[in-house]
Amino acid sequence: MKALAEQVLALEAAQDQQVVRMMTLGKSLSEFTLLQTIPGIGGSTAIRLISELGDIRRFNTRQQLNSYVGLDTTEVDSGDHQSARHITKHGNPHARRILYWTVVLMLNPKMGNNHIRDAYEKRREASSSKKKLIVRQMDRLIKTILYLIKTNQPYSYELSPQSK
Repeated sequence: MKALAEQVLALEAAQDQQVVRMMTLGKSLSEFTLLQTIPGIGGSTAIRLISELGDIRRFNTRQQLNSYVGLDTTEVDSGDHQSARHITKHGNPHARRILYWTVVLMLNPKMGNNHIRDAYEKRREASSSKKKLIVRQMDRLIKTILYLIKTNQPYSYELSPQSK
């Protein structure tokens, strides 16, 4: 058991070293810098998103990126029965996890003002499910990321619709 624990620790250390190497290489990418302007996204998260999503410019719409990540919704219909809408989870589970934890981090007041938290707070009392609301904010984050990279602009809270 001790040997397995040591193996896990060694693998985690190797993974951390790889992320540091990737961050060094990623500093030359404009996407790396742009993603870090979003509150809650640091160097490690930015490079992990870039590595999981690849060239984000290849997606023309937010729906395409949502589908790639597995956030596109579906509902099951059978006769008179209709189920609630849920995400398909067919896409990249690693990118989905990174986006989920980024949104959770962005909801923390210590992250400063951001439009993700504003939209979450605005809809929190009306929503029946915290997870559904977080998935909605993941969609909003994808929309923001796609916009910033396509327009090559840094994040600005003042330009977001919720800040007005």
